[in-house]
Amino acid sequence: MNAEMKEQREIKQLEKAQAFHNSKNYFIILIIVLTVVYIVDELTSNIRGTVDSFTICDLFNTTFGTPEYDKASGTLGLVTTGCYLIYLISPFYKSLADKYGRKPFLVINTLGMGVGMLVSIISHNIALYLVGVVIMTFFIPNDLQVIYLMECAPKQHRAKLCSITKGIALVSVSLLGLFVKLFVDRDNPGTWRNVYIIPIILAFVIGFAAIFLIRETPVFTKKRLEYLKAGEAERKAKLAAEQAEVQKNNASVMGAFRYIFKTKQTRYIAIVCILLAIATGYTGKFQNMIEVGVAKNAITPSGAETILMFYPLINGVFTLIGGFLTDALGRKKSALILGLWAALGLGVFAWGCSAEINPYITGFAYGFSIAGLWSISDMLYFVITSESTPTEIRASVVGSMQLLGMVGTGLNMVYNNVVTLMAGSMNLPFVLTVSYLPLMAISLIIMMLKIRETKDVDLDNVTQL
Repeated sequence: MNAEMKEQREIKQLEKAQAFHNSKNYFIILIIVLTVVYIVDELTSNIRGTVDSFTICDLFNTTFGTPEYDKASGTLGLVTTGCYLIYLISPFYKSLADKYGRKPFLVINTLGMGVGMLVSIISHNIALYLVGVVIMTFFIPNDLQVIYLMECAPKQHRAKLCSITKGIALVSVSLLGLFVKLFVDRDNPGTWRNVYIIPIILAFVIGFAAIFLIRETPVFTKKRLEYLKAGEAERKAKLAAEQAEVQKNNASVMGAFRYIFKTKQTRYIAIVCILLAIATGYTGKFQNMIEVGVAKNAITPSGAETILMFYPLINGVFTLIGGFLTDALGRKKSALILGLWAALGLGVFAWGCSAEINPYITGFAYGFSIAGLWSISDMLYFVITSESTPTEIRASVVGSMQLLGMVGTGLNMVYNNVVTLMAGSMNLPFVLTVSYLPLMAISLIIMMLKIRETKDVDLDNVTQL
């Protein structure tokens, strides 16, 4: 097949995709598929944390709260932090979606998460477990389903649709608590593997289904068709214009970083992303914080299971509310409200892990806290960054912004594990709370003062802010 025949075949595929874009039924199917992909993403993102203490006890043959456990937890945490070096190639990988389209990478990411979870559960040693962690770590943050939503949804409903789909996905995380209740035996920590089985099946099913059920996004389809249907002279002119644009913005990974730091808006977004990434530290230790309550007899084992099942429901509900706030009040005002949610919830959750209060209150507090925290993070990484970046380099900039956020995550993980080694796992609720509340406050102040509102931006015609 020669080049001309390949182009004609591609044109037919893209025109077929355009026809689907105008169908209401297709949009419904698209939202369903993206929602299930989001569910897989959230299950994969939360599954390790949900069974963290059981995994450590099993792989290191130790008991929670002992000095041996603290050493094992800190050691595994520090080694796992090294796995996050895989993020160094993430922007290069994600930038391929700007060149080859969104759909192939949506499918690859979903199947990749399934592979990572599968490798993790077949491991009976640290080395193979870390291979699974690396695979999951690489595919989790790409979030092509969000870019799909951003490029397919009407601009007045972008944040709402992102929040609705994410809210449903977050509620589904309560399934992990149910799986712990049904499949994990506290006297046999190795049963943590059972929690992974259903999420793995779901990842493979929806990953393969997406190949047949969804088409490329309208924004990418339109631009690609314009190029393929252009005459030779027009193509050369477009190519020259693109090359000039590349020289100006350098639509590559390094160009994305240059755009981020050269542009005032994205520069301050990056600073806030790093600070908030550090402040999310308690989310990686939440199950350990709950186990502190169990060890101190402040929480019963059944109460711990109640917290794990209840907090995702609250997280999902308040994430939905946060999305409507974002569209109604704008990005900056809603960030202040969400930040207050995060701080208040963290304080009550830490208290609930150390005192005998109702587990539903403790679960409510944690769900309330992370709903605010992750809503701000998603708003920054995806909504505000996308609304501050031209289409040609949007995926690259979003990917690079996430990498910068991972710098903060890396700093946080090192700190978290040093605390575990030095202060001990039994002191985590107090130590983590007093460490992260000031960072939340500083990041919100910078956002209020330095980042411009992007609520009504036209994604097809974004200019530097």
